[in-house]
Amino acid sequence: MNRPNLLSLAATAVLLSIASSEALAQSSPQYCPPPQGHPSLFQVPRSQYQAPVVDHYVEQAPALWDENRPIEHFLHEVASRSWLRLEFMQWSFQDPGGGTIGAPVLGLQRVVPNNSVEGINSPIDINNNLNGGATAGLTLFPQSNSLDLTDAPGVRGTLGVAMNGGDLELSFFGFEQKSNTVAFNDIDGPRQTLSTVLAGTGTTLDPTLGISTNPNYAIPLLTNGSATNVAGLNSLVFDKTFRADFSSQLWGTELSFLTNRYVPGDGFGFQWLGGMRYTNLDENYDIRGTFDGGAAGVDRTSNINSAVVNNLYGPEAGARFSLNSRWVTLSATPRVMLGLNDYSASVSSDVLGTGRTTFDDRKIDFGSITQINLAAEVHFNTKFSMFAGYDFMWIPRITRPHENIYYNSTPGGAAGFTPDIRQHVNYSNFSANGFSLGAVFRY
Repeated sequence: MNRPNLLSLAATAVLLSIASSEALAQSSPQYCPPPQGHPSLFQVPRSQYQAPVVDHYVEQAPALWDENRPIEHFLHEVASRSWLRLEFMQWSFQDPGGGTIGAPVLGLQRVVPNNSVEGINSPIDINNNLNGGATAGLTLFPQSNSLDLTDAPGVRGTLGVAMNGGDLELSFFGFEQKSNTVAFNDIDGPRQTLSTVLAGTGTTLDPTLGISTNPNYAIPLLTNGSATNVAGLNSLVFDKTFRADFSSQLWGTELSFLTNRYVPGDGFGFQWLGGMRYTNLDENYDIRGTFDGGAAGVDRTSNINSAVVNNLYGPEAGARFSLNSRWVTLSATPRVMLGLNDYSASVSSDVLGTGRTTFDDRKIDFGSITQINLAAEVHFNTKFSMFAGYDFMWIPRITRPHENIYYNSTPGGAAGFTPDIRQHVNYSNFSANGFSLGAVFRY
């Protein structure tokens, strides 16, 4: 069955070879007369047709940037309509506020002649119910007044693009973590020195007991959820060290679309604003103290930590009022975000080495942010401007770590009472404000 096919293939090959030979004969080269003299050993025929010249460099590599291509054309159009503002910010956050670190105490009296308050700025004698009810000497309740959160440095970048019908602005801001501390180190150190000096005179002094010039410190506790007076007070006494740290960090982003100004050109301008916003407030409150009561053993350390992360997001609406001229632009941009606050909160404690307990809570609640920005922009030319501004931000119904610690105790046990530090989430307001300085660059 294969032989007829082989014969056909052979016949076809013969016909093709004949045809190619005839074609070669028709286009055979013309020979010139032999040159005079002795002929060369080899004669190479010369064709009347010049061989084609192949240029391997006709097709060059494509240009890195070609505005005729769609993507480059799009990016060029966006860049030609855009501007970039970079700012350095110096803001102050609302501090935890003054007050006693711990539970309230009933019956504290004012002391003459300077009208100071017992336990607050005038030491008071209390009992240490975790030490068999023995006196702890003169003691103060630590205060959080010095935990201020002023002058937090940060940056903000804003990219603006002019569009058909308005302007699109995308901004991001962030602050360095701001923290502050209340600390009392080597509480009994001066008393130890004084005790040694007095021992040489035959006078004894118990260095574990607080004195008026060098008191101990104590965190007051509730008893079964109720406040008590000094006589029945349960507290955590510290005679070695005490430290409270509060830290706060704020960052976020905004995407806003502003309509075209109702009155273009110089003079007064008005634009509606709408968009989306996300803001993160991350705060931490850490309390640490040590007590040994004069014992030769290892100091007993108490740790209480409260942490909160607030995630606020939602749609935003507002307006921009401006006064425009060739050299200066003044503007005010109030806006309000109405959305959600997805927060997580936790309180953990390990009191005097009795074991760590942790309470966690996460919830999605209503959240809002109100902010106003006042700005002044000085135009040096069409490409560069200097910028200065002031911002005020107010966030209601937010949870903060120092307000979530439930300082409680339950009576009984070998030590007299059992510390029962828990979490009770509370809501309060938060505000931040400050100045900014930067520059605006236009394409």
